[in-house]
Amino acid sequence: MEQYCAQSGGQVQGRQPFWNTNGDQAQWLALAGSATMCRFQADDEAKSRIYVDLTTLSSTEPTLAGLAYLSKVPMPSGVGGGNPATLYCSKELNASSSFGGGASGGGWVNTTDPDDIVVSLCVFPDGSFIDEWGLAYHSAGDVRGKDLTTVMKYQPSGALPPVFPTS
Repeated sequence: MEQYCAQSGGQVQGRQPFWNTNGDQAQWLALAGSATMCRFQADDEAKSRIYVDLTTLSSTEPTLAGLAYLSKVPMPSGVGGGNPATLYCSKELNASSSFGGGASGGGWVNTTDPDDIVVSLCVFPDGSFIDEWGLAYHSAGDVRGKDLTTVMKYQPSGALPPVFPTS
């Protein structure tokens, strides 16, 4: 899976969960566990990026994260207070922001990442995940990092399974 990420133009990246990432970095609380993901970065002015779990990227079978990406469920305008990507993940996709929308926050940390020290993930019941902002932007047709439809091994032969409403 890691080799497929690199062959597809991505970078394998390990991240550790931390709590309180909205606060002073000296006060962040490292949590147990880790996650390995594939990071795709575009060669554009914004250096846009997207992060996805290795299984979603390399499996010929669907994952819920992959189906959410392919379905491009429309993100409603004016979703209210809070992080719109987090609300999109939980309300429109019935998934979980990996740390919820709490004020103290949390996220998946890699201190050597030059652009995103902290990433918030949209996690689905099957354990698959994709970064919240990459998924939210893609719902409006904006590709961050790389269009995952061109590199995911899962390619539906017909209509997508009816897990999510399509745009």
